[in-house]
Amino acid sequence: MISLSHEQKQNIGFTYVMDQLEPASSYGREALRNLRPAASGEEVELELDNINKTLIGLTEQVKIYTRIEQLFRSVKNIRGSISRCGGEALGEVDLFEIKRFLLQLCEIAPLFSKINTKAHYHGIAISELNGALELLDPEGNRVATFYISGRYSPALTAIRNEKLQVEQQIRTLSVGEENKALLNQRSELAAREQAEEDAIRFRLSRELRPYAEAMIRNADAIGRLDLTLQKAKLAVRYGACHPIISENGMRFVEMTNPQLAYQLMERGNNFTPLTMELRQGATVITGANMGGKSVALKTVALNVQLVHYCFYVFAQEATCEFFDSMHIISEDLEAADRGLSSFGGEIVRLQEVLQEMDKGFAFVLMDEFARGTNPEEGAAIARGVVAYLNSRNCVALLSTHYEGVAELAGTHYQVIGLERMNPDVLEEEIANIPTKNRVARIAQYMDYGLVLVNENQKPPRDALNICRLLGLDDEIMYLIKNG
Repeated sequence: MISLSHEQKQNIGFTYVMDQLEPASSYGREALRNLRPAASGEEVELELDNINKTLIGLTEQVKIYTRIEQLFRSVKNIRGSISRCGGEALGEVDLFEIKRFLLQLCEIAPLFSKINTKAHYHGIAISELNGALELLDPEGNRVATFYISGRYSPALTAIRNEKLQVEQQIRTLSVGEENKALLNQRSELAAREQAEEDAIRFRLSRELRPYAEAMIRNADAIGRLDLTLQKAKLAVRYGACHPIISENGMRFVEMTNPQLAYQLMERGNNFTPLTMELRQGATVITGANMGGKSVALKTVALNVQLVHYCFYVFAQEATCEFFDSMHIISEDLEAADRGLSSFGGEIVRLQEVLQEMDKGFAFVLMDEFARGTNPEEGAAIARGVVAYLNSRNCVALLSTHYEGVAELAGTHYQVIGLERMNPDVLEEEIANIPTKNRVARIAQYMDYGLVLVNENQKPPRDALNICRLLGLDDEIMYLIKNG
């Protein structure tokens, strides 16, 4: 099961992406709230195909899609009213809500038929329910109002006529004149009228019951089409691509993360798109601090999560495997709620993940694993974990600054960092900038892109350059270099 915590979803940018969606209907918003990961790769492919069909429709039949979305905005959630059909006498408000929904289907269904003639959506069907509508609209006027019509019962018509005559007689009486007989007669007729109306409402409730399942199916279909439309619009907005479900590894070309891109933009920086290939076993990312290892992990995590929730992904091209489970182990997200040290929290979480991995094919992300202990033991632990994951039924992506870890991985990526920047040139440029402002300027020159390197490539040593650029005392720099 692809199940991340609320904090993890926020951390990788999944919540940010979901907040970009604005379903028009109450059922669409309900579908978004209840969004769950797909149960199989086949389900993902069908849902992605629905998005593709919608993208084509938004180009070729934009007026119809626009009109459907306009109609969706007035659709209320009436599941409660539908659920009461047959079990009790529905109130007039319930009957009104159901009638209005049925009238809305009469507008939406023909438009859906027009787009579905070309689209042939998987698992989405919207249809009129004229039999149910006739029950609530005996006059056939197709107006979104409801009252208990005399057409439902000759007896009700007779009672109302008699009550009207009595009321007219009462109105002819002079001021102060009393006629208890007429008033009692009116009260008796009103009670009979109410009883007859109650009987009619109960009868309508029972007669609507056979249509309840079809009404629910239509409500679900509206929600699903509404959400699919939002997914398609999201894909257009960000230039997302249709991921291919594969059984032979993963590849993301020019992959991005909207939340991180927005955060960087606010600081005057640009997001560097990432290209990566991942295969079964462990892949390691190395790079100095400030070098974007965590950014890379979050970006991969977000896009793999999106695939499993049946979304287009933020990349130019994407091929992704289908996983039975997905796990993130990060010091920042593991310690606080357990009352453990950050390192202890990571170890407990790792053991839980290993047990979950026995249940199926897993995707595991580990951000600077074991950084909460001393460097010598931390490096040994990280090496052991990488070697172990290489033998398991999983795809694992780990970031580390420890040496000797990447040598054991199947694939090694390195953050470019400041490698392509002449530190002397940068130092001269920022010499007159206050020290507290230098971090932001250095970040502007930091290349967060990834490059595939030999497994024996040592982690980059940008840390000393960063210390110098930030103006660390010369004596301390000397002791660091010669210590």
